[in-house]
Amino acid sequence: MIILALDALDFNMVGKYKCQNLMQTECGQTNLSEFELERTVVLWASFLTGKNMESRIPIKTQWEFKLKPDETFFTYFRTYQAIDVPAFSLKEGNHAEERRLLKSYFDENATVEEYDAVIWRNHEENKKDFFASLGCFDIVMGYFDLADAIGHLSFGIPEKIEKVYTELERIAYEVRSSTEDFILIISDHGMKPVGKYGDHSRNGFYSANRELRLNIPSITDFYEILRGVAKNESS
Repeated sequence: MIILALDALDFNMVGKYKCQNLMQTECGQTNLSEFELERTVVLWASFLTGKNMESRIPIKTQWEFKLKPDETFFTYFRTYQAIDVPAFSLKEGNHAEERRLLKSYFDENATVEEYDAVIWRNHEENKKDFFASLGCFDIVMGYFDLADAIGHLSFGIPEKIEKVYTELERIAYEVRSSTEDFILIISDHGMKPVGKYGDHSRNGFYSANRELRLNIPSITDFYEILRGVAKNESS
């Protein structure tokens, strides 16, 4: 079982750039209407647990929130690898640096080029860890924040966003070409333009390389699907 967790992968943008490998066999938009805000940590925690975690995660300390394995669907798999997953295995130093540079940009102490360089560096690190894990665990979940992090400062700059979606489409192609395992691609939320910048939207995305026959599912609905996958693999 492989999960590509692509922060801010937007349903409309996947269609715009005709990302066939991201679309897979079945794809659609997720329903985030039960959440007051589209907060990254809240949405990934809700995906992991199958429960709306909004009330449990304060805004001020959200990046410090961490789930235990037995609170998540990972508990149903014999072995797992979770790479840089918010609310679970976040690479805290990498993301603290990203947030620092984002703030510094708006304080006019850092350039967008400095910020982008760190985002791409962290992305390449996660990509290396992710591909090294494939085939070694019953489930691998790899988190990539490229669309979100680049989008916050550059969503209104088409050539930069096209580069991001080209990269994520390439990762999906490499994964699909390397295995016949169940592949789920999921985002926490989408992204909307605010001038040249970007902000979170409700245009979340999911896809699978098999028919699930879902109709605008909540991000919490996938918990039971993944538990079912674990049960079938163990039987």
